[in-house]
Amino acid sequence: MLDVETLIEEFIQTRLRSFEKDTAPDGRTVSVVANKDLESRTREDQVRAWLGYYKVILFFPPDRSRAIAHEILQFADEPRPATLDQCHAQIVREYDRLRSRIQPLAPPAPRSNRRREVTSLTSKALWLCYPHDVPIFDDYALRALQVVSRICRIYPRPDQEAYGSFVDVWLQFYNRIRPIIDKSDLQGYQYKMRVLDGFLWYLGKPEFDVAAAQSQQIGFQHHAS
Repeated sequence: MLDVETLIEEFIQTRLRSFEKDTAPDGRTVSVVANKDLESRTREDQVRAWLGYYKVILFFPPDRSRAIAHEILQFADEPRPATLDQCHAQIVREYDRLRSRIQPLAPPAPRSNRRREVTSLTSKALWLCYPHDVPIFDDYALRALQVVSRICRIYPRPDQEAYGSFVDVWLQFYNRIRPIIDKSDLQGYQYKMRVLDGFLWYLGKPEFDVAAAQSQQIGFQHHAS
């Protein structure tokens, strides 16, 4: 029988270091977002670079990507709760607030000219403001979490939008495996919630592992959605 808890332990032991290496820009960007004393252009450049690294502003015109970075920083600098307490309702509320500010700035989707989907972009932007509270939405993570939810019989409450359902199941699963993360040696890695992010990205990647994968860089960059 598939033992998800054992898989989490193996991920921490064998792949966490690769995950930390691939997410190296995170810490600096979180610090820049939190530092209101830095020059605004410097902060915007760092946020734009980070969003570009995670491929959520691909093909955005420079003026749009800068406007989005500016709006994220405005959101971060305004009065807001100091923590979201890993609470579903609070996370979704702040996500909706930030999404309503990002969506009008995003260019239309290529070819279709329809409104661009910004779920992944918004969740990543919100994570920069709440790095210890917010699950990051990603196609790979969503695919893996849907499988895990069936295996573990974890279900979202009905009548939620995509990110709300994702956070609902994500937090239920995280609370289940949190004792494993808490007791594990994370080798100084400071974002405990991201351990589950990395595990889901790894499971959701649409490819097979190869025998030598243990000694190779895993490649945990987000897949934009």
